[in-house]
Amino acid sequence: MTAAVSGWFVQRSGESWDFGDICSRWYDGGGGCRADTALTLTALLVLLLPFVSGMLVGVTTFSRDFEQGPENLDLREPTGLVRWYFLRVLVAFVPITLAMTVLGLVLGWTHTLGRGQATDEATSFSLMEFPNFQTTGIAVGAYAFLAMSTGSAAALLIRNTVVAMVTTLLVFFIVPVALSAMVREHYTAPDIDVQPIDGLARAAEYSPSPYRNLDSRWVIGAGFADTDGNMIDADYTICWGSDNSDRQQQALEVDNCLREQGIDHYAVVYHPQSRYWHFQFIETAVMLLCSGLMMALALVGAHGLRRQPAENRMSEMPKSV
Repeated sequence: MTAAVSGWFVQRSGESWDFGDICSRWYDGGGGCRADTALTLTALLVLLLPFVSGMLVGVTTFSRDFEQGPENLDLREPTGLVRWYFLRVLVAFVPITLAMTVLGLVLGWTHTLGRGQATDEATSFSLMEFPNFQTTGIAVGAYAFLAMSTGSAAALLIRNTVVAMVTTLLVFFIVPVALSAMVREHYTAPDIDVQPIDGLARAAEYSPSPYRNLDSRWVIGAGFADTDGNMIDADYTICWGSDNSDRQQQALEVDNCLREQGIDHYAVVYHPQSRYWHFQFIETAVMLLCSGLMMALALVGAHGLRRQPAENRMSEMPKSV
């Protein structure tokens, strides 16, 4: 609700907001600043909610049963075991997953408001970047579902609530970081924007940043490259031989110096924002696949909670003298 109301204020103002926009004091900047602050805090909350749901819902939904005593469970039949597990998934996990998905869609809507007129102050925005990608769209729900599935597996395999919570936190923390830092950019082949060398401008103290752009692209790398597209580290120390006062001539000399090092152009490697939903569906599928693996592990752990048949328990009881 907070995100929807704040988004409505952003829409009325005709401006956009970026993650991190926050008032130094609540009354600074009027209503627009307050809406930006609310949306930033909501995005931070959405980043934390999968961790919280994994520990407080995924673990405790199952830990309560074995803490009360597995003898209270009637899991002798495999069908009873599967029914017992997935009934809890349906009742506890699915509603939270759907709620998180709706929240992600609302946050994605607020991000796209006011983006029709890009300005220098709003050029670095991209829904593909962290934490925008993790807090918008349908992937948010998949993250929450994976966290809860991980919590259920930890609870049924470890059978200690506190240790299972810590394990869930550590395991689930690795997944988003690994996807963001190493995997997501390889979902599809990136595009390459070939630009002139322009070595003098790129070596300036306030050089243009390839990570700021007007089309909301997600830049994953940039640098000098040879004719085959291989990145090359430029050695500027050998390119300042002459002290030419003509800046245009000096720029030409620097570019020629860089060409002698095998540099052909400046390459910006990026994914356009038009691939946002493509990446969302891919990442959601990956999360659901990982969730399936976690639920399989949970069922393996649940086999140990099966109630022993009565005759076995009687045979294990000490005989009276």
